[in-house]
Amino acid sequence: MSLVASLARRCTVRAASNARSLPAKSSSSATAVQRRFMGGGQPISRSMEAELWQGHPKEPEGWETTIYLTYAASAVILTFALGFAPDTSIKTWASSEAQARLTLQAEGKLDKPVFGVHYDTPENKFDFESVNPDNPFNEDDDDDDDDDDEEEEEEEEEDDE
Repeated sequence: MSLVASLARRCTVRAASNARSLPAKSSSSATAVQRRFMGGGQPISRSMEAELWQGHPKEPEGWETTIYLTYAASAVILTFALGFAPDTSIKTWASSEAQARLTLQAEGKLDKPVFGVHYDTPENKFDFESVNPDNPFNEDDDDDDDDDDEEEEEEEEEDDE
């Protein structure tokens, strides 16, 4: 008989005898059969039992305050920058372009809109050829300031008398 066949036969005989020698489970029996796993199970890692940041100082260090203030200032600046950023969506552009076309048509400067031409431009909004550069819209001057000056002059004349 070959060596391999004899080893296989011994293993089968042993396994059968071990199975017969196990105690039968009964309701009154308190003994438990130990189950064996081939590797014995996974050992618990020491790093899982360790306290976090053990051995490191818990009081704040000098650089931490500076970093936290920098983070806070950056967050505030970013919030304001994004809050006051212009709206560049296509809906906003189309709305302002349509409003500019309607305004130009109402003023009589535009008969029929042409496809592909932008009408919401500074050239259409402002009159660069105006006589008075301080009044680019050619608005009527308010004489409210002049009225105040006249009242002050009358008061001074009354005081002099």
